[in-house]
Amino acid sequence: MQHTKLILIGGFLGAGKTSLMARAARVLKGQGKTVGLITNDQASDLVDTAFLSDQENEVREVSGSCFCCNYPGFADAVDDLTEKTHCDITLAEPVGSCTDLSATIMQPTKDKYAQVIDLAPLTVLADPERLRAILDGVYSTASYIITKQFDEADIILVNKVDLLNDDEAAELQARAQEHWPHAQVLVASVKEGTGIEEWLAAVQTASRAGQNLAVVDYDEYAAGEAAYGWLNLTYALGKAEAGYAEAAQSLLDALVAGFQEKGVGVGHVKFLLQGSAHAWVGNFTGGAEPSMLRVEEQESEEYSLTVNARAEMMPLSLEKLVVRAVNAAVEGFEVTDIRVRVLIPGRPNPTYRYDEVI
Repeated sequence: MQHTKLILIGGFLGAGKTSLMARAARVLKGQGKTVGLITNDQASDLVDTAFLSDQENEVREVSGSCFCCNYPGFADAVDDLTEKTHCDITLAEPVGSCTDLSATIMQPTKDKYAQVIDLAPLTVLADPERLRAILDGVYSTASYIITKQFDEADIILVNKVDLLNDDEAAELQARAQEHWPHAQVLVASVKEGTGIEEWLAAVQTASRAGQNLAVVDYDEYAAGEAAYGWLNLTYALGKAEAGYAEAAQSLLDALVAGFQEKGVGVGHVKFLLQGSAHAWVGNFTGGAEPSMLRVEEQESEEYSLTVNARAEMMPLSLEKLVVRAVNAAVEGFEVTDIRVRVLIPGRPNPTYRYDEVI
């Protein structure tokens, strides 16, 4: 019977979960491991799925609902990777605005799939700015969800420490460890690749997982999710020989300017512009971290632009802002198909919810 190590990576929007999965997959494959990845969103057309697939990864996507509200879909994705690609390790990232994962994912997995899934500790990735705000008692719309994510974590991994000096990183780690003594607090910079091997060693060698259940008020949880408008957009583009780099930079600049002008909270805004030999990846979180644009080599026959945006705006206003920026950036490109979906997440309704640790 095929067996897999399952590593679940939670954390709020913009914490760096997808980048961590990509970096971890490279490290693990360098160690000779076979790796599968699972992405998750309330709607299809994910930048994460396309980006990870372009890195020659085996990727499955659970869309239309979070893992907890579609546990059968999550279990099927794990099973498909395990049986068809014989993955030694499966990395999965739930929707960034989800919490209560220990009760709705970790416990059911231990209860129902212990014979085929070796469950790693629940890791929650932390953005330093949001983590410090929680510790300082600074309220935001996301505060409740982020706090509950840390409350249920087995491991809290503080990412983006490249934005901090050594003293700041050590102080933040110590404060988080004091506040959440039930969790192991580690630090890393996914961007620079530091701390990743230490974290992977911790999640692969730990003997216990899903040891903490958070007390979650689903009314407050639902209100926190509903504060964000969600947009997934894909433009299919005709083949072009040039102009991609300029279009990508123009789009990133327009998106940053548009959201800053509105003065709204941004969970994350990311896009993937694909040509034949290169892909441009843009990212903006609205916090202290600067916007980023990088180019990746690829071999693809797909010419497209995919944008995912999560911000504290009504969906139609979000759509108007993003579509205006996109249309300006791709002016001069042939657009052969357009898909745009905007929504506000509905109230979480988990398939299973355990009230005790298995």
